[in-house]
Amino acid sequence: MSATSRRIFCSAGALLALTRVAGAASQNKPAPPGPVAIGALLPLSGAGSLTGDECLRGIQLAVDDTNAAGGVAHRAVSFSAGDAVSQDAAQGAAKALIDGAHLAVLLGSGSSALSYPVSAAAELAQLPYIELNAPADGITGRGFKFLLRSCATTSMMASVATGAIAARYKGKKIGLLFNTGATAGAIAAAALSAWQAQKITPLLVAGYPENVPDLHEPVGRLRRAGVEILLHAAEEDDVLQAFQAMRDIGWTPGAVVGCGDGYGLRETAFALGGAFDGTLVAAAPFYPPRAAYLTAAYQARYGMAPRSADSLSAYVGTKLVLDFWSQAGGDAGKLLDSLRRADISTGTLANGWGVQFDKSGQNMRSFATLQQWQGQALVSLG
Repeated sequence: MSATSRRIFCSAGALLALTRVAGAASQNKPAPPGPVAIGALLPLSGAGSLTGDECLRGIQLAVDDTNAAGGVAHRAVSFSAGDAVSQDAAQGAAKALIDGAHLAVLLGSGSSALSYPVSAAAELAQLPYIELNAPADGITGRGFKFLLRSCATTSMMASVATGAIAARYKGKKIGLLFNTGATAGAIAAAALSAWQAQKITPLLVAGYPENVPDLHEPVGRLRRAGVEILLHAAEEDDVLQAFQAMRDIGWTPGAVVGCGDGYGLRETAFALGGAFDGTLVAAAPFYPPRAAYLTAAYQARYGMAPRSADSLSAYVGTKLVLDFWSQAGGDAGKLLDSLRRADISTGTLANGWGVQFDKSGQNMRSFATLQQWQGQALVSLG
């Protein structure tokens, strides 16, 4: 073999060796970390779907913000949403979502009635479950180890409502109208307890089932009893029925104080128009000035203004989870302990809440505020 041939052969051999080394190195190089998976069970169809969709929008905004900032411990966030069509189907839907999407964290739920079975499914799976919107007091009263709730409770809402009535309408005849569902029923129970402590006796208490076709009968009883100030604990559709009944029988109470999903929905104000003006609402904070950047982000993504405080509450809770998960190095096993140690002052988060979880898993620095519908805008009264 000539010297020239030997040089060509050696060069080719060296190139082949380098190619093999490079190939081996590329095979041994660790793949980039996969996404962290979170999911949410929400009422996206049927009764409560407006509230469920509003919660979904808040979660999506928080996921967008987190991914834009680099994800959770430099891993993208993958988000899956499931539709909890009914209370009976909720636990099965939660299990299917948990198994199918290989979730590390489950969020919920836009509905107290759904929160009970969905959080139970997460507990059985030993999966962290964070309740973002469902307020019924009993949700955190079951001793669950994998459950935390970031939002305000029905007792907090009832306290604001009864406090406002006591301060503004002292000596007036009070009536309580309430849906017996999971959220509104819990608000009514908390209101009655608060009035008992204040030594106030409502003139008439009228409950009605969730599937009642109209409210003319209980509203008529309230009018005949001489009720002047009405506290109404409602679900999503009940507000329209109550105001329709009041219009039909020609009754205008001196004030209506509303609690529950329907009273915080912008669609309710649009549907009722001037008849809704002046209605007081005890609810989670609705996009205060400090959340203007979220109002703009919501408008940019969805082409409309926020419909209720549910999206803001869901954003705040989801962002809290993702931030603390990142602080825990992306380890879902350390997330709950990290959150339980959180100590964030009231007034820090986008809606004014802070964070401190009690032994039951309830965030004691969440709160409800008194608000009023004025010209189809929900205005904070402090």
